Amino acid sequence: MVIGLTGGIGSGKSAAAACFAKSGFRIVDADQLAHQVLESADIVPQLRARWGDACLGLDGRPDRQWIATKVFQDEAERVFLEGLIHPEVARLRLLAVADRSVHHVVEIPLLFEKNLTDGFDAIVCVGCSEETRRARLLRRGLSAEDINRRINSQLPLSEKVKRSEFVLWNDGELDFLQEQVERLVTCLRGR
Repeated sequence: MVIGLTGGIGSGKSAAAACFAKSGFRIVDADQLAHQVLESADIVPQLRARWGDACLGLDGRPDRQWIATKVFQDEAERVFLEGLIHPEVARLRLLAVADRSVHHVVEIPLLFEKNLTDGFDAIVCVGCSEETRRARLLRRGLSAEDINRRINSQLPLSEKVKRSEFVLWNDGELDFLQEQVERLVTCLRGR
């Protein structure tokens, strides 16, 4: 079984993925794959050609914070970056779930935005209140302006909820989220 897991930024997708892992699922994180691709030897020169050395840290690796600021302020730059890394992320994602003897959860923040719903046995959205999302993102060190840009770059959470087969609500304690995941896993295994 392969589950697509999505939700808005700050909704708790990673927390939900960790709950699935406790239930025996192997987790594939599209953001981690994107970070891996971003630092690959063939991508770094293309980043430098586009943005110069400013996009690199002192260690010569891509400065993800600098790049995030750049792409969330300029749609054309975001399209450039996504065009550069998304095809390889998709290839790595498919390789990661090739072993169907193992259950997988694939965490993809832009699942609907990038039309990546094919190939999943179920689509699950993690949701929470707007206040909770913003508080979590502030604790991560994002400014209110950055939060607005990132939220506005995604489909509204309400739309993701409508398009999903299942919804996990993550405003409460982690134990409550774990209980929801366990019930959902029981349901999915009973199909």
